Amino acid sequence: MNKVTGFIGAAVALAVLSGCSAYDRAESYVTKPVVQDVKKGMTRQQVRDIAGPPSTEITMVHARGTCQSYVLGERDGKIQTYFVSYSDTGRVMNYGFQSCKEYDTDPQAAQ
Repeated sequence: MNKVTGFIGAAVALAVLSGCSAYDRAESYVTKPVVQDVKKGMTRQQVRDIAGPPSTEITMVHARGTCQSYVLGERDGKIQTYFVSYSDTGRVMNYGFQSCKEYDTDPQAAQ
């Protein structure tokens, strides 16, 4: 019985510790101003004041408006990006953890 309890305790401790490192990586991106402070409806200038200049900006093909990508950092050798899309009136419509190219995909394309 003591061996089983010890094994379960060790497994729980290992799970907690591994979860902490994953949480720390996510936390480093969540606290970036572009992620934490940009909200739907903001103007381009408000976003620029918060996040600074974007890495890239495109006019979207499959969605209306424009999109700006920000580089948040690098994880496991891959650049981590965050997009902010704008309506034709220059207001934030959407945002998330991908590039503008990944966001602006054809909804009719085979999945």
